[in-house]
Amino acid sequence: MNSSYTLHSWLIRIDWSLSGWHAGRVEISVITHNRPDSLARLFSSLSGALYFGDRLNLRINIEQGADERTHQLVEDFLWNHGSVFVHHRVVRGGLLPAVVESWYPHSDDEYGILLEDDVELSPLFYAWAKFAILRYRYGKRRNESSKKMFGVSLYQQKSMELRMEGRQPFHPRQVFAAAGLPFTTSPYLSPIPCSWGAVYFPEHWREFHEYLDSRLLQTKKKLDEEEDIVPDVRSSRWTKSWKKFFIELSYLRGYVMLYPNLDDFLSFSTNHLEYGSHVRERSRMKQELFKVPLMQLEQASELNADLPAFEALPVLNLTGSVTDLMQLMEQGERRSRLLAN
Repeated sequence: MNSSYTLHSWLIRIDWSLSGWHAGRVEISVITHNRPDSLARLFSSLSGALYFGDRLNLRINIEQGADERTHQLVEDFLWNHGSVFVHHRVVRGGLLPAVVESWYPHSDDEYGILLEDDVELSPLFYAWAKFAILRYRYGKRRNESSKKMFGVSLYQQKSMELRMEGRQPFHPRQVFAAAGLPFTTSPYLSPIPCSWGAVYFPEHWREFHEYLDSRLLQTKKKLDEEEDIVPDVRSSRWTKSWKKFFIELSYLRGYVMLYPNLDDFLSFSTNHLEYGSHVRERSRMKQELFKVPLMQLEQASELNADLPAFEALPVLNLTGSVTDLMQLMEQGERRSRLLAN
């Protein structure tokens, strides 16, 4: 079937009366250093995406010491969907501040899509992000429980990275089937923040800044016997990752992120596992652990704008087992009380 016909058929079936279409504003933030080929690939995927006439401002964050070609790519990049702001560090920050300081919301109706330069996007990434924001932030399915959602992943996990025994293969549909859930193909909620293409919500990102400010001050004291905030997960041993601290926050607060759950790990972003702060070895086997197929325009019919009610979404814990939101909240409250004593 002609791909343009497939896309047109999908577009006219979308409920364009979705509540609050223009209520939220999405900003895109790109983080880059010395990977010009990767950055060029990301820019190309950004240029090829559908934005439905929306205005999205673009912020490009360049680390100190970035090479000349990276600077030239940024200078030459044409963005027709909003304004462009370029931020260049004069003191090397490293990956944690590069990501955490790459975006900060101006209001509770501003959402940040954070993209490191080794990410590539599906042309439908914004459609998935937009539908999720509308459904769970502005639509009839919004409720008190949905305030626990801190963002929307563009990437579909196919390995579970936090188990103490090491990274393990992960397939949500198999997990849901084994648990006897009736809808194994549903998107799901997880406390794990995604670093390979994701939307972050304003209140939670501001809270993360506050938490991180306090937490890093505590770390500087160099306490000899500092207790792990989150017990029995590998992230407690990470020393340079912003995700370690966001995992702490999500665990203590019972926060969750929405993840896609499509056939064959079809996703709205993928990671190319380029050499960098956290990647020292890049074998083909290791790349296969992370790389996922991107949804193309001719596959648009697989993207359903009518997402499930928030309370109907399956919930996983940090190690990939089925749980529910109440258990996550109670677990975090217990841990907070224990740490306070």
